[in-house]
This record gives sequence, C-alpha cells and structure tokens, in this order.
Amino acid sequence: MNATGEALFRLSQGNVMRLKVDQLRQVVRHANSPKLSLRAVARLSGVSPNTVRALRDHLSSIGEDWESLRTLDDSAFEARLNYGQETSGRRRSIPNLAQVHDELRKRDITLSLLWEEFRNDDPESASYTQFTRQYRTWLKKQKISMRQIHKPGDKLFVDFCGRTIPIIDRETGEETKAHVFVGALGASGYLCATAVANQTVANWLHCHVIALENLGGVPRYVVPDNLKAAVLKNGRDSIQLNSAYQEFAEHYGFGILPARPRKPKDKSLAEIGVQIVQRWVLARLRSHKFFALDELNQQISYWMTQLNERITRTYPKSRLARFQELDVPALKSLPNDRYAFSLWRYQVRVESDYHIEHQGHRYSLPYQYTSLLVDIRATSENLIVSYRRRQIASHQLVIGPGITTLPEHQPAQHKHYQDCQPEALLAWAESIGPATLTYARRNLEERKDFANGMKAVIALRRDTRNEQLHERVESACAYALKLKILGYERLRSILRNGTDQHPEIPPQAPAMEHENLRGAAYYSVQAGDIA
Repeated sequence: MNATGEALFRLSQGNVMRLKVDQLRQVVRHANSPKLSLRAVARLSGVSPNTVRALRDHLSSIGEDWESLRTLDDSAFEARLNYGQETSGRRRSIPNLAQVHDELRKRDITLSLLWEEFRNDDPESASYTQFTRQYRTWLKKQKISMRQIHKPGDKLFVDFCGRTIPIIDRETGEETKAHVFVGALGASGYLCATAVANQTVANWLHCHVIALENLGGVPRYVVPDNLKAAVLKNGRDSIQLNSAYQEFAEHYGFGILPARPRKPKDKSLAEIGVQIVQRWVLARLRSHKFFALDELNQQISYWMTQLNERITRTYPKSRLARFQELDVPALKSLPNDRYAFSLWRYQVRVESDYHIEHQGHRYSLPYQYTSLLVDIRATSENLIVSYRRRQIASHQLVIGPGITTLPEHQPAQHKHYQDCQPEALLAWAESIGPATLTYARRNLEERKDFANGMKAVIALRRDTRNEQLHERVESACAYALKLKILGYERLRSILRNGTDQHPEIPPQAPAMEHENLRGAAYYSVQAGDIA
C-alpha cells in the first residue's frame, strides 16, 4: 500500500469498525467492482468515500475480495478483514466554498483544478475526496437544483402507482384492488409496467423479475422509494435494506440506491414515469371491467407497447428507439436462473425448548442457540435458519400445525428421554420384524404393570444393539410369543440358550384301537363284578 493509501486507511479505519456487519458487506461487495467510483460505492453503501478507499486498499493488501468473503458468517467475515485499532488524524483545512462555487461558474473551471491550486498553496490541506465532499455538502444546503444526467444502462427507477385498478370476482362480485408497478430507465426513458394483487415483498420482487425480463438485461443500479418491501430503514448514517431484496440484487448483480426520504428529486424520473402510465395507460382503462389480473396485464402490456413506440414533439425518437440505441448495449446479461423467492423473517427469538415457529409449524434448532435471535428464510420447499449469516439448521417445509425435531439438535438428556418413549420403542421393534413388534406392543399395551413392560422392551433394544443380536431377536420373540412369554428374563434366557433354534420333539402318535386292547371301562366293569 502506498503512503497516501496508508494514511487514508488510518484516517477512516475507525469509521469502518463502527459499521454494522451487513453494511460492511455491502461496502465490500460494491468496492470489489472496478467499474464503480469511490463516490458511487459510498452512495450505495451509505459511507464516506474515504472509508471506501481505505477498504479497497486494505482488501488489496490482504489479498481478499468479495468472492472469497461472501460465503463467510459474520464472525469469520470480520476476522478475515483483520482491522487494527482506530487511529486519529488531524483535521485538514478547506477553502472558502462560496468562492469555489463562484469560480466554477467560469468556463472550463473544474473542481480538480481548484483543488490542485489550493493544494499548492497549502500542501497539508484536505485531500481531493474531502474537498469535493465538503463542497457537495455545502451545495446541497444552498437549495440549488441541478438537472440529472443519466448514463445508458445505469439506473432503473421503480415505484408503485398511487392509482389502483379494481378486479371483480366473477362468482361473488367482490371487488379487490390491483396495484400497478412502474419502472423507468434513466437514459432512454423506456417504461415498463405490470399489475399485482398487493405490495408484499413477494409481489415487489415478482415485479422486478418481470421488468428485468422485459428489458432483457440488468442495469447497474435500481432506485426504489422507501417502501418496506425494499428499505427497512433509511437513516442519516446508514441504510438497512430488506434482506430478500438484497438477496435478489445479489442474484441479478445490481446495486440498490434508495431515494433519500423527503427528497423527491432523487426519484423524479420514477414519479414522472408513474404519472405518464397513469395518464396514458390507466386512464384509458377506467371504463373497463377486469375479472382477473391476467386480463388487466394483457391490456397494460398492449398500451405500454404503444406508449414506448410513440413519437412526440418533444423527442423525435420514440422511447423504444432510444432504449435500443442507448440502454440495450449497456445492460448486463440476465443470469441463467430466475430468482427463486425466499420469505425472510428477521431477528426471531429462539424459544426455551430450542424451537421456532413458522406459519403454525414448529422446527428445532441446535439447543445451543436457545434464546438467541436468528433469521428465517423460507423457500417453496425448505426452511433455512441462520445466525449472523451462518446457516445453523435446515428443514423440509411443512404446511400446517405440528412439530419437527431433529435428534442432533437435542441435548443428551432430552435425546435419551425421547428415545425411550413408546413411539420410539415401537418404531425400533417394527424395524426388526413383525414378531418383535408384536412382543413390544403386547408389553406396552396389554401388561397391567406398564413400567415393567416398557423396561422389558428397553432392555431388549439395549442388548440387541450392544451384543449385535439383530438376526436372533425376531426368532426368539416369535418363540416367546408362542409360549406366551412377555417378561424379558425368560426371553433373555431363550436368546442365550438358543432354545428357539432347537428342533421340536414331534408329538406321540395316538394309541391304536384293537379288539384285544382293554381300556379303562373294561377294568371298571371287572372291578364291579368282583365286588
């Protein structure tokens, strides 16, 4: 690392260490892209450009990048970065910003030139990054408006229309409201729109999928408003994005650049796009009756095509022509796989019995995480639980009430107790064979002394496992049942002596009947005569 980079690192390291780990991840992800400037990464991540510069230099010095860090859990992520202690630096002097602004009004004068001149007069003055940040902060306070210039393929502005469209149920006549999502590309002004049933996270992401597939590519940034499906918190010093939206952005490879609260100019193109769609498309549909979302979306698609192909007096080229000329070559390719929606729940407290509840069903976690806060991600098939971004449990998703407990999640004493319950004993006996199952069931269900019956089955299972008697148990149980034996001591004797394997003695044949054979009746008559 050169001397300048090292100084910047020492100056901004304290800011890096005070970042939340999720925000630090975003800085690393965006800083890893060589196409993004320091200021661009700073805006995307809600940190200072100095912090971004220091982190980029530090990643380079330790040989790490986003690909090597993205799969780590929070603790390993922080440890791999291996920051030292915060050091302080003296505050650098800056020029009179009003004079800087006046100088910039002159032809061919740039901030870079003014900084170099100021630096020549005071070599210990503010760096170029500090100089430009201070000037832009001052400029925002002057209420001076500046027209935004958007680069091709750079930004997609997204928002929902304020106006809704009624959908009528054919059978009941009940009316629901469809919400219309609008996306507008910054460079060409190309518009896309789709209707959904509500503004949930799932539908918000579904609208993005439709929009990106309509564009046939991915912009560098998406600029949403601060609805909860996108942004959980947009504070002065940090931005907390919805994790599902953040995961979606990582899948498609774009940056999320939320509009600042109460700053309508940040999302002016989205508001203009919404206004155009409402006036040019939705207004034309005001007298139509729609009975399904698909019907509404077919009409919206038709009129959006007309709108994008329309040539106005303001623009000699249509939005579609400008889109194909400017944005299409600059858009990134879509990923091979469509995003699979995940339903996220954050900071869920693990219950005292090391289970969590999701949609009426309860799932176990490793008992060490009892009472901690975890994040839940539910897909169409699985439920995945993470602690500080490290996966700690995975279950097959179950619809409906009930409980799923994995043995490896239980402490030893709980595992032993559950293993000795009647259901577990019968399941083991069934795995051996029908005679063993019958022996176990009769001990557990027919004996008046239930405790001794359960002990008999537990003892049988224990000895079977310890002495590897699996091949002998079924035959011995069948022999014991034949003799109506339920106690384990006698069954144990059969197992030891192999009684069930001895050949049976055939029963004696009945005596033959013959006229010379005298029976008991004959002798009883003879005795009577003598008397």
